[in-house]
Amino acid sequence: MIPAIQSALQGMNRNQLTMEQHAHRISRAGETGLSPESPTVSLPEEMVGMMVAQRGFEANIPVIRAADEMLGTLIDILA
Repeated sequence: MIPAIQSALQGMNRNQLTMEQHAHRISRAGETGLSPESPTVSLPEEMVGMMVAQRGFEANIPVIRAADEMLGTLIDILA
C-alpha cells in the first residue's frame, strides 16, 4: 500500500512541475526582447499540456484514497 501512495505522490509531483513549466511559458508569451533562439510559445499547445497535467494529477487521487481506505481498514482490524 505504501508503494502505491509513493508512486501516486511522485506522479502528482511530476504533473505539478509540468503544470508550472507550461504556466511559466504562457506567462512569458507576450514578452518582447526574448532571444532569437528561444522558441515561440504556442498557447494552444501549452493549454493542452496544462490540461493533460491536470488530468494526470487527478488520476492519482483515487489511488491515494484507495490506499488510505485500505490502511484505515487494516488499522481497524488490528485494533
